[in-house]
Amino acid sequence: MAQEPLKFVFIGLGTIYPSHVMGLESIGGELVAVCDIDPEVAKQRSAERGGIPYYTDHKTMLAEVKADVASVMTPHPSHSPIAIDCLEAGLHVICEKPMADHIAAADAAVEAAQRAGKLLAVNFQQRLRPEVIKARELLEAGEVGTIQYVHMIADWPRTAVYFGLSNWRGTWTGEGAGVLLNQSPHDLDLLCYLIGMPACVVAWTPTRFHKIEVEDTIHAMIEWPGGAFGFMHSSTAEVGHPASQLEILGTKGRIVIGKGEVQFTRLEQDAHEFMNASRFPFAAPSREVVPVEITRKDDTGHPQGGIGHHVDIYQNFRAALLDGAPLAAPGASGRRSLELANGMTYSHFTGQAVEFPLDRAAYKALLDELRAGRR
Repeated sequence: MAQEPLKFVFIGLGTIYPSHVMGLESIGGELVAVCDIDPEVAKQRSAERGGIPYYTDHKTMLAEVKADVASVMTPHPSHSPIAIDCLEAGLHVICEKPMADHIAAADAAVEAAQRAGKLLAVNFQQRLRPEVIKARELLEAGEVGTIQYVHMIADWPRTAVYFGLSNWRGTWTGEGAGVLLNQSPHDLDLLCYLIGMPACVVAWTPTRFHKIEVEDTIHAMIEWPGGAFGFMHSSTAEVGHPASQLEILGTKGRIVIGKGEVQFTRLEQDAHEFMNASRFPFAAPSREVVPVEITRKDDTGHPQGGIGHHVDIYQNFRAALLDGAPLAAPGASGRRSLELANGMTYSHFTGQAVEFPLDRAAYKALLDELRAGRR
């Protein structure tokens, strides 16, 4: 017997909307209603979908429309409260990244999903890039040994025009941060997804160039529970860095994840074992570059490698909902990158190293001060 198409409602119909439409269509889902606070935008999107119902208030829509899944793609300070409303109305949720503007709000969404017995997925589609999947396989197989050093660098240049596209961009009230919560959530997520939640961070998050309230550059030193050290640098005010490159160095090898590729170098012997056993004072184990074969998809029509796709998240979500497959980015793990981002902001404004778990109340108090212009 044919499976009925999943019925979706979309909340927030801005620039990311077309990507969600692609994801929806890839699984044969049915869009039954749309919602945006701008009535003209809502009306236009409705017309594009054959005149489906449109709303400017999501609570009214939830009360009047029967659906299975809500896709939330509003500005991120409203992600968590809207997701909670949808979960409590009996819908599963796909939430755009980041889950919220502060970690306590993300916690609340995760708890709401648990109470409702519904799926909460975060749109961290970069986890499903073929090169990220392969790198995770190498790490889980122990191919790099004990991780010692991590280096993330990302280039996200933006112009002044970009920040003028919407009045919420580049503000504490509208975003809750700058590059940390807008451009670099995927980078932060990959750090947490592949290496794990850090133990401690020291960060600088200045506004170096753009005429905005929030940070346009981040530079952070990070320590993980297992003793690995690393740093991250990302900016909307610089040009010339790689477009998101992650290096992971361990006692047995080194992985570099770039756009559409994974470079893997294997040591002939575990570095620590070699250092203990070698009779030579300046020796190091020999290295071998190992070709890495990446399995690329070719059935969705989108470019392969280097970028994640909403199609992948929607296909995974459908498999999780109908077949019991694990979610690629469930809320419980999707919130970690937000906690790391909040920790970096807190470190900058307090001038202190921040240990995790982050003090939720202390961070919320700082964010309230920033929004009130008291910092």
